[in-house]
Amino acid sequence: MSDYPEDAYADGATAEYPIPGSGPAESALVDGPPAQYAPVTRGARGGRRRLRNTVITVVVVLGLLVAADFTAKALAENVLASEIKSHGFPKKPDISIQGFPFLTQVATEHFQQIDLSSSDVPEGPVTIKSITAILNGIRLKSGFRGATIDRLTGSVFITFPEISNALMSVAGPLGSVVGNSGMAITAVGRHEIRASVNLLVTSFSATWRITDRGGHSIHARLISSNGLPSGLGGSVGNITVPLSSLPFGLAIRHVSVTPDGITGRLTGRNLSFGS
Repeated sequence: MSDYPEDAYADGATAEYPIPGSGPAESALVDGPPAQYAPVTRGARGGRRRLRNTVITVVVVLGLLVAADFTAKALAENVLASEIKSHGFPKKPDISIQGFPFLTQVATEHFQQIDLSSSDVPEGPVTIKSITAILNGIRLKSGFRGATIDRLTGSVFITFPEISNALMSVAGPLGSVVGNSGMAITAVGRHEIRASVNLLVTSFSATWRITDRGGHSIHARLISSNGLPSGLGGSVGNITVPLSSLPFGLAIRHVSVTPDGITGRLTGRNLSFGS
């Protein structure tokens, strides 16, 4: 007699002897993975794709706006530089408008800060090696045709070779005596320079004290000399080098002597240029 029920394989497995694959574990394998391992639905994939496309679109738009902002800024800087030159500056300066975004500043016609710089600026008998200035609180006039400036600070620098050329050009007889031999200038303290001249027949030196005069010139007053020909004393006792083309009609103040040349500070408030 068999140990198994007679109808074990006739009508299907009994509860005691189930058909393979009909239990809970087997059913899970047959019907699919558990809920936590359910495959990503088509709707979820579409949502992620839309989010990704949205992010890409936003990045592209922002990039275009930034590019437009920088392009507009560059054009405005060029227009302002041309305007400054057309109102008396000897050459077109370099202009850098600070702050971002730029277009919002244009909309309000108000720039917080503009940096100005220029080099080798012709100024009467002298060439200014460099001019730098920071302009704060700039309010534009119509069509970029000028502006008002709340405050300006800056500096100018003139090299000793340029000072030498300027002294010879405005000193009359001194320039004729020195000719093409040149004049070597060195710093003597913070406010004094010494000029040394060596000619075939003679040599001499002279020391001047440097100050600003009225803000629109550099004044050199002779305070001592050694071997200076007597006929030159009167012509070189007081020498004035004009500086009349500084930006916005600025005055140069606090002139001082450095090891390489002469520097001066530029300051101004409530300035205006253009119409």
